[in-house]
Amino acid sequence: MQKLIYILLISTAFSFQRGNLISVELIESETQNQIQLELNSVAQFGVEVIYGAKIYKVLYETIDGFGDSTIASGVIAIPDSENEAFGILSWQHGTEIYRDNALSNSGFDLLSRIVATSGYVFVASDYLGLGVSEDIHPYILKDPTASTVIDMVRATRNFFNENSQFQLNRQLSLFGYSEGGYATLASQMVMEHDFTDEFEIMVSFPMAGPYDLSTTMLNKMLNGEIYDEPFYLPFMVNSYVHYYEEGDISDYFIPEFASDIPELFSGNHGGGYINDYMNSNNYNPPIITMLPEVVSELENNEDYFLKQLLIENDIFDWAPQSLTYLFHGIADHLVPYENSVVAFDKFIENGATNVYLELLPEVYGNHQQAAPYAILGAFNIIENLKYINPLGDITHDENIDVTDVLSCVNIILNPDENVDDYMQWAGDLDQNNLVNVIDVLSIVNIILGN
Repeated sequence: MQKLIYILLISTAFSFQRGNLISVELIESETQNQIQLELNSVAQFGVEVIYGAKIYKVLYETIDGFGDSTIASGVIAIPDSENEAFGILSWQHGTEIYRDNALSNSGFDLLSRIVATSGYVFVASDYLGLGVSEDIHPYILKDPTASTVIDMVRATRNFFNENSQFQLNRQLSLFGYSEGGYATLASQMVMEHDFTDEFEIMVSFPMAGPYDLSTTMLNKMLNGEIYDEPFYLPFMVNSYVHYYEEGDISDYFIPEFASDIPELFSGNHGGGYINDYMNSNNYNPPIITMLPEVVSELENNEDYFLKQLLIENDIFDWAPQSLTYLFHGIADHLVPYENSVVAFDKFIENGATNVYLELLPEVYGNHQQAAPYAILGAFNIIENLKYINPLGDITHDENIDVTDVLSCVNIILNPDENVDDYMQWAGDLDQNNLVNVIDVLSIVNIILGN
């Protein structure tokens, strides 16, 4: 493992800025052949291994659930090519509770290898409460979840700005599953509502997420059935109580369970450990861990503040502007597919025209079993949209032709006129940080085949 390659020294007290890089560390570097061997050892995915890749651990500035500055971690995996520009594919992972299981602690996994070798910049935040962050994880909380993802994308752009040997093109895609599906849709919503001048999303894939908390998910918890992941409910309520500062955890859970919550959800245990604890203590269905009066309020009082907080964190009542595909398995036993149906129907009602619902048949299995099929389906779609732009492709269309010659001349004559980082990179064919007539001649020679 490589050691720290550089540290950007900043003082968060005086220069805090969301997305600022704190540090970058090279975790792993794999050649094209090494990645091919790794993929072959798992299964035959039919993925074309095009590039070797490097994966970096990054620490970056973001905000917590109170709006205060904090530090989060994540990873960036980059295809090995200095003469091409790649788009960002931001992955939002599913529910994780054990802090050290963060991807930034382990390097490449199957998904990051496939994405990077296929010609994308793979980006993934650990989320708050995981990796280096010791905050309480804001589980299924719209705003802090979106902030952490958005600032990870910003950190990635800052990383590329600091490293002239790497270049991003203009494509930004989002995809995630389960909690990651929620994080994907929440991030898309905030980007489209609040940061339209900063982010243009090519395509978004929210998959199997709990978008309708206040009805579909609440009814699932209240139905009194055994639940395969009982820790989900106290994990979320503990998060809400902490960040909304609505009393103490003992105001919601029975005393014998409430006393164990701080240790159970400290980040030092995995979901399996907590599930075993809950099952062995007959805390499943998980709703029986909550005080009867709280359950009664959730069942009968629409104005109950905890119910109102769920409504506040629903993320289906808006109209996505970006191309959006909602994937969900019909046999999902943890996050009912009605979450996606409710979201899709509301999107269409609100005037969205570029949104699609992909329901996976029951044969694809439950929540966990359907995940690979949803992810593969999303990946096949994005492969048809992907750009990999060579040096000289100033017009960002994957071709080098006379329009790029004209664009290069325009950069020389009007260097301050709508010339972004990508255009500057694409026009600088000799990579001397200057676009001039030599670069024009280089583009002409490419067109002529010289």
